[in-house]
Amino acid sequence: MRVWWVAGVWLTAQAAEAAEGAAETFLGLPTVLWKTANLVVFLGVLAWLLARPLSRFFHTRREEIARDLREAERLRAEAAAMQQQMSAKLAALEGEMVALRDRLRREGEAERDRLIAEGEQEAAKFLRQVEDEATRRLLAARQQLAREAAEAAAAVAWEILGKELTPQDRDRIFETTLARLSREVRA
Repeated sequence: MRVWWVAGVWLTAQAAEAAEGAAETFLGLPTVLWKTANLVVFLGVLAWLLARPLSRFFHTRREEIARDLREAERLRAEAAAMQQQMSAKLAALEGEMVALRDRLRREGEAERDRLIAEGEQEAAKFLRQVEDEATRRLLAARQQLAREAAEAAAAVAWEILGKELTPQDRDRIFETTLARLSREVRA
């Protein structure tokens, strides 16, 4: 229906314009007045025809904008919450990094101390082994020296005894010397 109204108004405006000639007046009124009236009627009909659709359009558009604003506010709040969470996680991560660095430093120091103690124990063990070996060799050398001294003393004694002593003296001296040497070897 509105389409017919628009078409009628438009055709009226066209007819009025086509009828216009050299005359400056139409039905006793100046043509400027007719043109102005025609424009006012046209704009009035146009406003009457477009009022409801434009009203609905602007109402719908206003609701969409309000909905978009609410959605933007919700997203902004979510982003702020997410930023706060990320900041908290970052702070916690920095704390964990500091704790990890401290723990690794302590573990490194403990490992260093353990290795030093282990090295000291190995050195002490080696020194004990060296001392034991030196003591053993010294004891073996003393025993060897005592044996050689005993053999030399026995040889000299046999020589002297063979020249000056009687067989009874020889037996007595031999037994005394043998007893003394066996005591020294045990010590």
